Amino acid sequence: MRAVRVTAVLAAIVLTATACDGGGDDPGDEPTTGTSETGGGAPAGLPDVAEGRLTRILGNGGTDALRETSYVPDTRLAEPMLLATGPGDALIGLQRGQEGLFTVSPDGTAQPVSGDQSVAFSDPPLAALAGAESLLVLAGDGAIGRIDLADGAFSEVTTLPGAPGDGFAGAILELPGGTYVQWGSSWWTLTGPADAPTGAEPAAPPVEGSVVAARTAGGVAVLTATELVLLDESLQEIGRHPWTQPADAPGTVTAATGDGGDGLIVATSEREAGAVVHVTPDGATVLATGFKPSDTSPSTDCDNADTDALDSHLAQPLSAVVWQDRVVVADQRCNSVLQLALPDAA
Repeated sequence: MRAVRVTAVLAAIVLTATACDGGGDDPGDEPTTGTSETGGGAPAGLPDVAEGRLTRILGNGGTDALRETSYVPDTRLAEPMLLATGPGDALIGLQRGQEGLFTVSPDGTAQPVSGDQSVAFSDPPLAALAGAESLLVLAGDGAIGRIDLADGAFSEVTTLPGAPGDGFAGAILELPGGTYVQWGSSWWTLTGPADAPTGAEPAAPPVEGSVVAARTAGGVAVLTATELVLLDESLQEIGRHPWTQPADAPGTVTAATGDGGDGLIVATSEREAGAVVHVTPDGATVLATGFKPSDTSPSTDCDNADTDALDSHLAQPLSAVVWQDRVVVADQRCNSVLQLALPDAA
C-alpha cells in the first residue's frame, strides 16, 4: 500500500455548495492565547451542556482553519466534515482543506494534526473508524483510506465500484466477524488485517434498502427509509420497527451514531438547513432543528454559539458522535462543531 498526499488522490469539492475559503495567519507551533478568535490561553475543559440548547464547541463565526493549538470554545475551524471518537478519549475531526485532521481532548485542547499534509476529499467523508494509530475513512465516492493520527499522512486502501445507491450516508463497523462497510444500500467486508486493510469484497446486505447503520449496545442498528432494523453482532435480525422522518427534520440522512442503547442519533441535512433526531424502537424525536439565518453578517457567520435547539441555526450537519456524555455534531456550512444534551438511551 502506497502512502500518498491526500490531494494527489482526491481534490476538495464540497457536497452541495462550497462555503468561502478562509485566509488566516500562518501556521504556528505555539498555543494561541488571549483572543476570542483563537481561544483562551489555557484549557478550561469543555463547555457545559445545557438541556434544550445547541451550543458551539469549535468555530468562531469565521472561515479560517484551525491551524495551531487552541482551547475551546471559540477556536477557528473551517468546514468540519467528519467526527469520530478516538484513542485517549479524544474527539477526532476532519476540516476541509489543507489543515484537515484535528483532535480535541476532554480538557478542551484543540490540536491540528495534518500540518502540511492535505486531507481533502472529492466527496465529503461519510464515516470513519478510529484505531490506535490511524483513522479509517469512507468517502462519498466510495474511496477508502487510512489517515495516520500522528501526522495526517494518507494511505490509499481501495475505491468501491459503482455508486452508493440510496442517499449519502455510510458506516464502517468493526464486528467479531470482520470489519464491514455500509455504503448506501451496498455492503462490503474489508480484507486484510483490521488495523491495515488491503481491499474490500462485496457482502450480502443484512437489510435491504439500508440508508445508514451504526454500532449499538447490542450489535448494529440499520435505518431504511421506513424502518429501524436491529441486528446482533453477527448481523442477524433481532427486531424491526417502523420509523418516519419527522417533518421538521429537513433534507436527507447524512450520518448516524449509536445512542448507547439500541437507538440512533441521526443527522439530516439539506442546503442551509438540518436536524438532529433520536430514533428508537418507540419512534423519532427531534433534538435540534433549524436553518442558517440569512441576515447574519458576514454571510458565513451562523450566529450559533448558543441557540434554542428546536429553533437553531443548523446549516449542513454532516456527522454526529456521542462523546463525553454529549451529542457532538459537525456543521460544515456553519464552520462549527456543536453540542447537545445526550437523550436517554433506548
